[in-house]
Amino acid sequence: MAPEFDRLDLTILRLLVEQPRAGVREYARQLGIARGTAQARIDKLQRAGVIESYAPQISPAGLGFSGRAYIHIHLAQGQLDQTSRLLAAIPEVIAADSIAGEGDLICQVVAKDNNELERVIQRIIGTPGVVRTRTEIVLSRRIPLRVGPLIDALARELS
Repeated sequence: MAPEFDRLDLTILRLLVEQPRAGVREYARQLGIARGTAQARIDKLQRAGVIESYAPQISPAGLGFSGRAYIHIHLAQGQLDQTSRLLAAIPEVIAADSIAGEGDLICQVVAKDNNELERVIQRIIGTPGVVRTRTEIVLSRRIPLRVGPLIDALARELS
């Protein structure tokens, strides 16, 4: 069941997205509500799993890992959990999702250059449980990961 949101919840989420470092006191001031009210709403959104983390978003490119790729992985039967744990040991694998369709997993990987990308791919191919892979190199990101438009769509539904 999807959680229920009201305008205040969505406005707080928008502020968290747009001004992540402002703090609860500043959010309350901007919204004209008590600090306790703002904190209670944020706590509720956390408990509901809407707010996943307060960690800063670190750019792999800023760390020197400017190459990105998506790797579709076909696994041997029954190897999803074990192979996922082994792939998590590869630092350049920054995300992995199990999928329906072509393959069993799709991994987002980063590398410093194409030579390093090849090394990462070879390490993935050598992981027990991996049957075959297909790599798609990212040329450029056209739309960054974002949730603002989702918050706006939910706000429009309330109107």
